[in-house]
Amino acid sequence: MTEQQAVMDKDEHLQIQIPSETKFDLGLKALHAHEPLRMIVLRALDAYGVIVPPDAIRDRRKR
Repeated sequence: MTEQQAVMDKDEHLQIQIPSETKFDLGLKALHAHEPLRMIVLRALDAYGVIVPPDAIRDRRKR
């Protein structure tokens, strides 16, 4: 693994402010899909054309 790949594989924190209605709707979508918010948001970013590694869109919760 190259140094650049190691940096690209690292997760970063992103904190944004969104309207409360948007957060509520995201929560409902996550609840109905039985998926974490992270997956919902990453899938939406991917659909919008933002580069999202395919393995990043997965449930990381331990079950």
